[in-house]
Amino acid sequence: MEALTLIYLAAGPGIAIAVYLHYSDKWEPEPKALVARSFLLGALAWFPSEIYQEIFQALFGLRNILDDPAQFTWWQIPFYAFFGVALSEELCKFLFLKSFIYDNREFNEPFDGIVYGGVLGCGFATLENMIYVFDGGYAVGIVRMMTAVPGHAFEGMILGYFMGRAKFCPIPGRNLARGLLAVIFLHGTYNSIAFTHAPWAIYPAVGLVALGIYLGLRAKKELAAHSRRMAESERTFYVVHGGHRRGPLTLRDLSEKLSDGRVELDDVMVDKSTGERQLIKDLLCSELGLEHKELLPIEPREQPVGQFMLFYGLTLGLYLYFWFYRNYHEFKGHRHLKLSPERRTLVLYGLTLIPYFVYGAIMEELDVYAFPPAIDITFNFLMVAVETALLYFLLRVVHTYICRRLRKGVFNLAATTTLFFFFGALRKLLPLDVANYWWFELALIWMQGGILAAVQRDINRYWIRERGNRARYLTRKRRLQ
Repeated sequence: MEALTLIYLAAGPGIAIAVYLHYSDKWEPEPKALVARSFLLGALAWFPSEIYQEIFQALFGLRNILDDPAQFTWWQIPFYAFFGVALSEELCKFLFLKSFIYDNREFNEPFDGIVYGGVLGCGFATLENMIYVFDGGYAVGIVRMMTAVPGHAFEGMILGYFMGRAKFCPIPGRNLARGLLAVIFLHGTYNSIAFTHAPWAIYPAVGLVALGIYLGLRAKKELAAHSRRMAESERTFYVVHGGHRRGPLTLRDLSEKLSDGRVELDDVMVDKSTGERQLIKDLLCSELGLEHKELLPIEPREQPVGQFMLFYGLTLGLYLYFWFYRNYHEFKGHRHLKLSPERRTLVLYGLTLIPYFVYGAIMEELDVYAFPPAIDITFNFLMVAVETALLYFLLRVVHTYICRRLRKGVFNLAATTTLFFFFGALRKLLPLDVANYWWFELALIWMQGGILAAVQRDINRYWIRERGNRARYLTRKRRLQ
């Protein structure tokens, strides 16, 4: 009975806020399956953020900083709060929301960002809360119910607000950066105060949570007003899609048409009464009160090899999951492949990252420091083998299309996967008690990243070649016309 009470205390607040957000969309409720997926994605985002935090503590000598902050200098607490915790958690939530929800057709109006961002924050908060509450008991659960859980949820709403604006407006990068920086600042400031464990800290901490709630509700109110204006508008339009004229449609009809793919953001709308012509995205943008600039179709683009290596090193190899998803997503869209980048990435994620937490939980339950070396080595080799096998399937797809276009100087598939496995296995076999462990670990991460950087170089060449071919095709077409 006590366990059930703790589960309710730990999971109840996050689920309750998620349900509230789902039903707050009065004009076009989001599909329950996608809302549930957002909640699950928030929970999954917790795992890489936790790994990053543990590594950050080890690299900068900040172990036990949360248990005994008095032994650390004044600047180390905010340094860890902002760069060790807030940055890792908010960046993971941002990447999961951007990668798996942002491009979904059901994300068809700015207010949807509030729902999906807030629900994803609830999923993150719920898993984190269950871990803390089962370890700390009722008192921890009560405090977190009033602070951390609503903090994550409403920070998710703030992030979703900017993401909703970004998707339908001309300068997406600026809105995305503002949203990420805003939640990192709120989260980092809250943690800097809470981590001091000072008696007075509860007052400013609660004040910051209240500020986050206020900003989240204000963002929700603004985008809800936009949805209401769209739903209640009596203007009617014809939509020109694929050379055919459809309609008349009201603005409320647009959401349904966008979600099922019958119209696109780049389609032209013709006002039935005035004959004025404008793109659907122009209209959505003007309804948000922003000046529209011409939006060009987003085509697959190359990623500088130096940027790839920087991301791979700074994330300690976790960037692999997003690189994996990005390439599957771009080749699917470019070549119209019948596969699911989201599903394949989640399989890679679930089979190569979550097992380590299960392994650690089993060790803790059995109260052992380590399993026999044979078990450890077998487990680690199995994880590297699974990771390499799933990477092989991606590289085989990439290799097939690159070879057709470039023919010469393309990466060797067998050598690439073998070297990736080799450096991955060395990382797993590296003893934790070896001198300068983290420097050896970082060196192996860079070597493993270097293998994939060679692949990224060839992918860059491929996209440059494809854009050149497309430009020549369009030039010939204009001449014929």
